[in-house]
Amino acid sequence: MRHNHPAQDLIDYLNDRPQSTRRPHRLPAEAYAQSECIYYFTLCARQHGDLFLHGGLARSVVSSLLWRRERHRWKLYAYCLMPDHLHFLLQLTGDDSRLLDGGSRGLVPASVLDQIGDFKKYTTTQVWWKLGGEGRLWQKSSYDRIIRWGDSIDDAARYTLENPVRKGLVEDWLEYPYSGIVDPWWDEETYQDPRG
Repeated sequence: MRHNHPAQDLIDYLNDRPQSTRRPHRLPAEAYAQSECIYYFTLCARQHGDLFLHGGLARSVVSSLLWRRERHRWKLYAYCLMPDHLHFLLQLTGDDSRLLDGGSRGLVPASVLDQIGDFKKYTTTQVWWKLGGEGRLWQKSSYDRIIRWGDSIDDAARYTLENPVRKGLVEDWLEYPYSGIVDPWWDEETYQDPRG
């Protein structure tokens, strides 16, 4: 039997409920402020089509994601900006813990959702609008999941990086200009760097 980490108890409870129980779209807010968890996000563009094939927009979105990594001291394991959506894997480090006014919930810890919201707002108002775009750049919600405590992130990282290959944009993920590995997640003594 695997010993659960305290942050995993909440995730296990939500994942192990009977299927007849309707699951909320989001986990409870506190689940998004855990430095022990690895978060896998997919943000979809509000506009349909190949929006992020525009080089200036794509480069600016990737630069903004990397800036957020520095600002919030994330571990950003892998990312891929596809023509109409963005995948990325991150882990909070706890270096940027602060409390926010949660209204009726009182003071709540700042979460990765707040940081992703800031990223979406910035890339809309300071990038998209300045390039002549109108309306929101991103869909209101995102698709996210938390990788179980102790589980490998290899599959999620591989899925993220291989996305342009599956879509026929490149033959090798290393050729795709809007994806990459930023922070290694592997033990360098026992695992080979997937970049070759």
